[in-house]
Amino acid sequence: MDIEDVSHVGQWMQILMKQKAALEAASKRKGQRPKDHKSRSQLIHEFMLTSANNTMVTQTKGRYMIHQSWVAPPYPPSVAPFGTLKKCYLNELRLETHHRGFYVLLRVATPPTTMTAVMAILEDERDDGVVFQLYQQEDEDHRHGELIVQPQRVCIVKEPYFKIMNDGGYGIRVDHVNDVIWLSLDDERIPLGWRARITEINKSAETLKEEGNVALKAGKLHGAVESYTSALKISDSSEISRILEINRSFPSEKGLYRAALALYGLERFRESHETLHILVSRYPKCDAAKTEIIRTSQRLKEQEQGVYNFRAMYQAAEKTPPCLDNATFSGNVSIQVSKGHGRGLFTTKEVTAGELLLCEKAITYCSSNDSKTSLLVNTHTDRITLGTQADLIAASVQKLLRNPSLATQFFSLYHGDYKCVDETHVDGSPIIDTFLVDRIISLNGFGCPRTSLESHSASMTSKSTDQPIPHHTCGIFIKASHINHSCYGNSRRSFIGDMQIVRATCTIPAGTEILYCYARPGDTDPHDKRQEKFQNWGFRCTCAICEQSKKTKKSVLNQRRALLEDLKAASGNGTAVNLPRIERILKAIEKTYSAPASEVPRLALCDPYLLLTRMYTSMQQQNKVIETAWKVITSLGFVIKREDPQSLNSPFEIAQWGLVDDCLVQAWVHLWTAYAQVAPNLCSKAEKMAKIAYKICIGEDDTFDEKYGQLAHRAMFEGMDLAEAFQSMAI
Repeated sequence: MDIEDVSHVGQWMQILMKQKAALEAASKRKGQRPKDHKSRSQLIHEFMLTSANNTMVTQTKGRYMIHQSWVAPPYPPSVAPFGTLKKCYLNELRLETHHRGFYVLLRVATPPTTMTAVMAILEDERDDGVVFQLYQQEDEDHRHGELIVQPQRVCIVKEPYFKIMNDGGYGIRVDHVNDVIWLSLDDERIPLGWRARITEINKSAETLKEEGNVALKAGKLHGAVESYTSALKISDSSEISRILEINRSFPSEKGLYRAALALYGLERFRESHETLHILVSRYPKCDAAKTEIIRTSQRLKEQEQGVYNFRAMYQAAEKTPPCLDNATFSGNVSIQVSKGHGRGLFTTKEVTAGELLLCEKAITYCSSNDSKTSLLVNTHTDRITLGTQADLIAASVQKLLRNPSLATQFFSLYHGDYKCVDETHVDGSPIIDTFLVDRIISLNGFGCPRTSLESHSASMTSKSTDQPIPHHTCGIFIKASHINHSCYGNSRRSFIGDMQIVRATCTIPAGTEILYCYARPGDTDPHDKRQEKFQNWGFRCTCAICEQSKKTKKSVLNQRRALLEDLKAASGNGTAVNLPRIERILKAIEKTYSAPASEVPRLALCDPYLLLTRMYTSMQQQNKVIETAWKVITSLGFVIKREDPQSLNSPFEIAQWGLVDDCLVQAWVHLWTAYAQVAPNLCSKAEKMAKIAYKICIGEDDTFDEKYGQLAHRAMFEGMDLAEAFQSMAI
């Protein structure tokens, strides 16, 4: 949700159709053995030239390039134990075929290049070569391709997928990371003729240990673990083996400390905290552990009480990527069965408007400022997205591979009709189905602003469309993914970095399902077009707004659209404003609605009424400001109970909360400042409502005073034009 879906954009549709045509043509050669294989030397020569050219292009354009990433037609990962597979060779492979029951033994013949996959030329024992594509690997900035596909390294590709490449050549494509087994230097499966060329096999355990130490100090953890592991296999010294075990698995003081850090990284903060206390009790001089105890105490306060330092979170979110060191709070919610919707998130206690329901850290997250922007094209679902979704798939695959304990909760997320394999492990390793990961991300991924504070400003300064601003940054939030959709929900999400904050938008009784909007509803589209927004999730919304749109005739919608265009013309460019005409048009738009706003919000009216409120604010017509600000609020479905129903200046209570939109914050602030002159006794109530609306929209109210409160006070006591300040406000 809130991800840039460009599936219906002409230029991207052409790319999709071209790729589907290529796949269709390739499928006609399925089962054939190609007779025009290029020689190993020719493949290497062409690959090195292409690799050099790609390097120049990347260095020139860098992250400003839009990469194209293709999701292959789904196929299951290899679940066969290696011992059950038969060996075959490259010249025996058939096109567009998954060679079930077989494996190929290959050696890396060239340095790799990395685009959307790590690519290299690999060779077999018969000196045949093949283009090799390994997908779902870490970004080059985090782990260089040569650390993944190392020249002279030997691997086994289980049940290889041999296909026609985009350039018309032939290659092996690996989508599932478990389908490749990288062999250690002393593995008996490596042919004798290849072992002689692996000089590292002759290194001593001591040499490999020192290489591991150097890698560890340099922060190259993967290289360190590999060196220590290789040294352990050939060490004949019990003392060196003991040191290596310490370095690799980190027992004793070092082991307890790193175990605590590992538990912290898995967000098991209580266990981490207890491990650190054990460490300090055994090693009282361990100052690092004492520092970590302070940190785990902060996380436990967040996790168990929902108490956060939001200002510190904003400061952390300024970094790239904006991955915060915070815990998830979910004490007010639980996952339960939702009738007709699978599972949902429900309240465990009564909560009031603005109260925190969930504050969740993403399990995986890719920032557009740190990851490359990719066009992710799925020829199976015909969906095209623009952003960091391709990197999110790779990041999720790698995280699940290294943290198998997370797999159960990740793979339990909704994945539609995708058929999963029954096996969870093979040859002692977890099975990570890339296409299942992709499907889960497509149905559960969230587009995220760096902060909702920034996106709030953008939403208030650009109202040319009723569509949400899509975000190229995206993440997966396990608990939030269980929240089902309603255009007229009872909660709203916001973001600070990789933390999603969900707050109640009204009083919600205990045991009630939490709902929020996946795609912002509009009031000018026909019902069927509105429902297109939900096609990706496979449901049709039946909320009050959608049910009313079903009853609304197209002629009425056309009339509403025409009136909104007239309204734009009447609003002018700020110099030629026709207020009487604007009010007449707004009354005409109101008549296009048959249901009262208290039952179905009138979404097309809230922004125009806010604009009118600003105009009256600039003209110092406080009674009109109050009148139109209340129009904004009631058009969103709020029901107001007043002591004197005939007076807008009478003490009031909110009898029913409506939709909480960004424009609501400014409407309450306008009321606050107008009441300062007309009905001062209502100022504090309007201010309180503004803060609650702000907290719901932004996620917190710690920054309310500096963003809105100070402007309001300057308007009330220094004569500043509040409308002008709002118009040019840069949050």
